[in-house]
Amino acid sequence: MLKRVDPLRKELKDLETKAEDTRQKGEEITKIIAELEASIAKYKEEYAMVISDASVIKNDLSTFEKKVSSSFVCVTLRRVSSLH
Repeated sequence: MLKRVDPLRKELKDLETKAEDTRQKGEEITKIIAELEASIAKYKEEYAMVISDASVIKNDLSTFEKKVSSSFVCVTLRRVSSLH
């Protein structure tokens, strides 16, 4: 009877060890997932700020282009009027 119980005890101990290893790996993976989720949230915020900045730059560029166009028209009109 003991000959049959000893291998089962050894198998139980091996399974308990593997279960503990698996639990630890699970905790490590859970920690990594939490870190990745935090990084993703941070990158989303940074991306939103970059998009906002790009929108401001785009508006500034549009305003600048309008001013340059107006200035160009004024300069052209002065040249034409000075020729006459």
